[in-house]
Amino acid sequence: MQTPTTMVTGFTRYWQYRDLVRNLVTMNLKVRYQGAALGFLWSLGNPLALIILYDIVFTHIFRTNLRDYVLYLVIGVLHFNLFALTVTQSCESLTGSAGLLQKIYFPRILIPAASLLFNLALWVVAIFVLVVLYPFLGGVYHWGLLLYPAALLLYIAFIWGLVLTFSVLNVEFRDLKHLIEIAMMFLFWLTPIVYDPSTLHPDVRAVIGLNPLTQFFDLFHALLYQGVLPQWDHVLAAGVWTLVSLTVGMTLFNRKARMLVEDL
Repeated sequence: MQTPTTMVTGFTRYWQYRDLVRNLVTMNLKVRYQGAALGFLWSLGNPLALIILYDIVFTHIFRTNLRDYVLYLVIGVLHFNLFALTVTQSCESLTGSAGLLQKIYFPRILIPAASLLFNLALWVVAIFVLVVLYPFLGGVYHWGLLLYPAALLLYIAFIWGLVLTFSVLNVEFRDLKHLIEIAMMFLFWLTPIVYDPSTLHPDVRAVIGLNPLTQFFDLFHALLYQGVLPQWDHVLAAGVWTLVSLTVGMTLFNRKARMLVEDL
């Protein structure tokens, strides 16, 4: 078990490479929008178009009995996109940086960290659009919203554990990314994004409850959609899944980090 002194020393070591991480994130952003006239502003287009499209379709064409369904749907889709894109792209974070890893020594964990931060940078723009349109979609401001950053940090920590796990596993199993892309399509429908779990059959609801993402999405929907505090059993379940994800990810990454260059 790490002592506080060891943790501070480790953080200080990684902090020395902050310029490298910033350059990696900046480079990925420049490559993504290279040659685009509006550059980074295009990142506003996707979430804005998504919200407008959902509003047109589910308000005027396919109506549903769920109150403020567009808000419910957007909250789910945006948070799932963060998970799906980050985890999927993490598979190639190490293999895609093989040249850099073989030329320069630095903590290997900074590569998946840069991948996570890159996706977070894009996702923050999408959340900004949601914040602006939140009251127009039926959202209500309440004191419980102050807990949303804590729920989001818990979610990001859960994702971080998976990023570490899949980034090192893909070095040995290069088909992993394709398997995860397929798994994401199933996971989307096993997560309460387009439906309310309370409307499902109890047996189906029990299966949905086994999905770790269900616990996090219950937190997000409670705070952002229902305007209430999340249930403590959901908070506890999300915390347990985060702890498991971080433990497996850090353990696996630390064990395989020394052999990464040879395997690449």
